[in-house]
Amino acid sequence: EQTGVRVDITGDLSWRFFPPLGLSAAGVLTEYEGSRYELGELALDLSFMSVLRNRDINQWEVVALTLDDLVIAQGDEITEIDSFRLNNFKPATPSPFTASLTQKPAAGEPLPLKLDGMIAIDPSARTASLTETRFETTQASGVCNLDAGYQESVQPPDPEGAIIPVSVWRTVDWEGSCLLDRLTVEEQDFTDVLLTLENTNGVSSTEMQIPDFFDGTAGALVDIDASAEPVRWRIVPDLERADSTSLMEFLNQRLRWIAPLAYSGEITMTGNTKEELVRSVRGQTTFDGGKGRIDISQIKEPLLTLATLLREPDRIAAWPDLWSYERLIGDWAIDGTNHQLDLAFDNLTAAVSGDYDPLSDALDMDVEFLFEDNPDMHSFDVNPVLVGLPIPMKCTGTLEAPQCGVTKEATENFVAAVLTSEAGSEARERIDEAIEENVPEEYQETARGLLDMLGESLKKRQEQ
Repeated sequence: EQTGVRVDITGDLSWRFFPPLGLSAAGVLTEYEGSRYELGELALDLSFMSVLRNRDINQWEVVALTLDDLVIAQGDEITEIDSFRLNNFKPATPSPFTASLTQKPAAGEPLPLKLDGMIAIDPSARTASLTETRFETTQASGVCNLDAGYQESVQPPDPEGAIIPVSVWRTVDWEGSCLLDRLTVEEQDFTDVLLTLENTNGVSSTEMQIPDFFDGTAGALVDIDASAEPVRWRIVPDLERADSTSLMEFLNQRLRWIAPLAYSGEITMTGNTKEELVRSVRGQTTFDGGKGRIDISQIKEPLLTLATLLREPDRIAAWPDLWSYERLIGDWAIDGTNHQLDLAFDNLTAAVSGDYDPLSDALDMDVEFLFEDNPDMHSFDVNPVLVGLPIPMKCTGTLEAPQCGVTKEATENFVAAVLTSEAGSEARERIDEAIEENVPEEYQETARGLLDMLGESLKKRQEQ
């Protein structure tokens, strides 16, 4: 009658009037603001003196509260609270509690959660605090200290597929930290993970620090502004000296890479669904592979095509698939599905541009390689005609299995360089020898003239 909410009690109901005041009920059913509640058993003991002194229920003291088999259904999302225990509760005073529950989202796997710690609730101020509260889920476990406050506000429902519940971000403020003794990601456990959390009026900041991340360190700052539409995201990653071999295995990548890896930058996005974030992502990041070894088979294969035209594929074929390098650094710019990557790999530089869609894993990239002439740099052994010559390539397919090859333009540039440049003189000498051996004498000058004309024509096409 006081709340205007219909409550059905289908089981036993009993009262106890001698101190402490007691109430027991079973089979409690009700619906409120679109949510359905089913409670198996309730047991409540109240301090007789607190009830006698104050008619405000927000000031009553709870000697013990027990809830068993509570189901809260909000649409297709269900929360099952197997048990909840609260003892010696006073408003705004830390009190011991335990809880065991399972969150069942409309889509995805159920998430079990156990809590054991101290909780302080001030109903009149609409605030709550967790102190030294231990939690355990399938993905993490640790201890949290958090303060939260609730603001009464009517919010529209979150869209289907929402990454974060915007209504929670806008109505609940929080501040605190959690120290995780276990964070499980893809069956990999990380320890001593520190989370620092803050949210005010829908603007949140979450910082994560992992002191042992594949023999290096990792951190990330995630700022989310959910105060207006669309939701705005800012992510600042920080990776230092992580073991690349273990990291590639963790990411389920087949690339062989042995090096200490560093990665940093800033990424921004807008929206609140996976599709919106992918289409809106913008970022500028840098990475440094230090000194190490990396699989270069994807580079060797198309370059062998050019080397074969020189009739000396042995140089490139002799490169070990697992290349030991002195320098591997890069700058990576992201604009939606468009990516721009500038890479320096020993004396080889690469400019990569094109599209990659992580939702479909579709790849369409243009790559331009350039071998620098730098005697002080650890270098790939290539024919001099390839040094300083831009080599365009095309990569299509998927990131998991890219298909890369030398373009027609690269072949034409290569032939023009062989026929006209000083660097191609050695190759031209071989061609002249082949002409003398295989072309009748009366046609040799004509053959050489045709080659000269072809070289000049291709060179002019380059210049245009």
